[in-house]
Amino acid sequence: MNKWLENPWAIRLISLLLAVLLFVVVAFDEKFTDEDDGYGSIFGTSNETRTLEDIPVSTEIDSEKFVVSGVPETVKVSLQGSVSLVTATAMQRNFEVFVDLENLGVGTHIVPLEYSGVSDQLNMYIEPQEVEVSIEEKSSEEHSVSIDIINRDKIAAGFEVGNVYVDPEKVTVTSSKGIVDRIAIVKAFVDVSDFDESVTLDDVPVKVYDNQGNELNVRIDPPTVDMTVDVKSPNKNVPISLETENEVPEGIRITSMKLEQEEVQIFASEADLEQLKEIKTAPIDLSKVNESGTVEVELNLPNEVRKASANAVNVTLQVEKIEEKVLEGVTIATTSEEEDPTFIDPSSGSINVTLKGYPSDLEKITKDDLELAVEINSTTPGQYTLPIKNVTDAQVLENIEVSLELNEATIEIE
Repeated sequence: MNKWLENPWAIRLISLLLAVLLFVVVAFDEKFTDEDDGYGSIFGTSNETRTLEDIPVSTEIDSEKFVVSGVPETVKVSLQGSVSLVTATAMQRNFEVFVDLENLGVGTHIVPLEYSGVSDQLNMYIEPQEVEVSIEEKSSEEHSVSIDIINRDKIAAGFEVGNVYVDPEKVTVTSSKGIVDRIAIVKAFVDVSDFDESVTLDDVPVKVYDNQGNELNVRIDPPTVDMTVDVKSPNKNVPISLETENEVPEGIRITSMKLEQEEVQIFASEADLEQLKEIKTAPIDLSKVNESGTVEVELNLPNEVRKASANAVNVTLQVEKIEEKVLEGVTIATTSEEEDPTFIDPSSGSINVTLKGYPSDLEKITKDDLELAVEINSTTPGQYTLPIKNVTDAQVLENIEVSLELNEATIEIE
């Protein structure tokens, strides 16, 4: 056997037989592709069916005059034929699926989906096989582009949108006459969230809507615009008004309440700023004040205020409490038509006087400001015990309580 295989003529014979067999297989493969009787090839594997998704569909019509709707963007096709042809066609996709509307006029039509560029040795099935299309005259109109500002309330604190400029200001919209007649507004959108300075935006898409707010599928030229958003920060300094409530506790007086700052910078719209004349503090509860010190008070910022340089302010309180002050040796005067009587008690003719009041009032009074007197209505010699009267001007002793060391004095008239 080995000697036979080593024979050159035997090898040549085997090679010839293999070549003939290969030729027969290819011939049968092509034959059964053209005349498939349902039984497949002699090997049962030479015929194949493959389905391709998302095959684009083109439209043959004068696009300068007409607008077509109803043509699907893509379809599904099935290829049937030999393995080699199906595989090559599926990989290359060098065929075209289209609808031919060249000879049709304005209106609604049911048309078949056609194909080209496919070998005659392949069967091709398109799904769907036909579609309903609408042909309309093309129309173009020029429209101004309006601006729709989104999230205006989310702009950075203290800022507001001023002027918005768009370039170009107008675009040309093209579609069927019926759709063009439905156009209500052409706009571009800008989201100003967190904007804190003027910005320029390039290539902002333009959208077209009808009266119901439905977006229309049209051609826009140019499809985008450039936009400049002017962001500004209106503000002014406003005086602060200090507010209080309730009364101070008994025995305590507030001598001063001083704001650490008298103005606050307010950011708001120009219209609101014009109305704002002052900013009030939250009321300080005076009933809880019992000593001097500094307290922090919130500012009552109106809702229209976007931002303020401060949300609270420090207030310094000066408080004083009632004290006593003793004035020694206050002279007692007498009223008599005779010579001055002699004081027996007090022998000095003067007494100590205790003043009770707030320090700021007490410090103004000296003993020379006090007037004490005894009134003598008799000229008969003898000793008399008479009440000591405080005849000081009431304005001098305003808010001051006076207590005398003695309420009576004993005098002698000779």
